[in-house]
Amino acid sequence: MKTSKLLHVLFLFLIFSGCRNDEHNIAYKFDGMWRLYKIETIDKESGNWVYDSTFTGRNGFILYDGCGHMGAQITPNGYKDFDASKNIDSINIEGLKELVKFYKSNFVYFANYKIINGTIEHERLSATNPKDWGSVLKRDFEFRNDTMILTPHEILWKKKARLWWVKL
Repeated sequence: MKTSKLLHVLFLFLIFSGCRNDEHNIAYKFDGMWRLYKIETIDKESGNWVYDSTFTGRNGFILYDGCGHMGAQITPNGYKDFDASKNIDSINIEGLKELVKFYKSNFVYFANYKIINGTIEHERLSATNPKDWGSVLKRDFEFRNDTMILTPHEILWKKKARLWWVKL
């Protein structure tokens, strides 16, 4: 009888630890730093994903710490070389508008994340735009070797997009 109880407890332990390991294995795949490789959008005519050259030159990184926290940044082409050393008092109104628009194009946020049924949710703690604080972003995910593909549920840059990230 003791052997039967012991086997029963061992069986239950194996079932529960097996489920936990599957969830852990999925979460573990996100851990580390990723570099933006390419952005694809849906072609309106064919309905297929196609490389979108309007995003050429964008630079981005995403980091998952393995403890439920992450950060992401995507910058437009030329952001790294932008001259931000100008004295703000010497810039005219049009120059200030250009400067604000350019800084606004820098997409940055930090979030807590959790994985739910093939979707990763980023609950933003802070973001470039303060109105985005506390919002939740949902992304479907797929892994192909050293590449992670995130497909946002929301529209980005006025397009349905998916982002390809390569593990560093």
